[in-house]
Amino acid sequence: KVLYVAAYGPLWSAGGDRGLYKTKDGGATWDKILNISEHTGISDVIMDPSNPDVLLASAHQRRRHTWTLIHGGPESGLHKSTDGGVTWRRLRTGLPGGDVGRIVPAFSPARQGLVYAKIESAENPVALYASNDSGETWERRANVQAQPMYYENIHPDPKDPERLYVPSVQTQISDDGGRTFRALGERN
Repeated sequence: KVLYVAAYGPLWSAGGDRGLYKTKDGGATWDKILNISEHTGISDVIMDPSNPDVLLASAHQRRRHTWTLIHGGPESGLHKSTDGGVTWRRLRTGLPGGDVGRIVPAFSPARQGLVYAKIESAENPVALYASNDSGETWERRANVQAQPMYYENIHPDPKDPERLYVPSVQTQISDDGGRTFRALGERN
């Protein structure tokens, strides 16, 4: 009966339904549990497979104007709750500073506490980060060629914690926790 919905809000204007919403009654009623601003929505929410109270939510500041796309800013970031969304705090340790774009996180089902995230920033166009403590601290692993705005998913292998798949024009595979990548079909 508990569901979470990440709401991006309208692309062409401020306001609207932006933020993270939660229902405890199968959708009959909803509460906004994470709100950043009228310019920043929540693009992704993931739940720790070993603890349903641990949530990570990606805030993405974006806005389209004629001939312009604002894709990232100081309000973009990764937020964590350890109490089912009652309280939130922004994660920073090991993540890029300054303005960031979209962040796409994914918990590994193969190792408790392991999280991968694809992050756009001014420091690196798109880089893969990893955390071994459910998002508390992060380590930059490698650049990836999969812009999160268009290729949003990353898929950790369900049995091998070091293997992950990053779809793009050509799917990339890592067998060493995101430190190196090869194209799908290439051998190690």
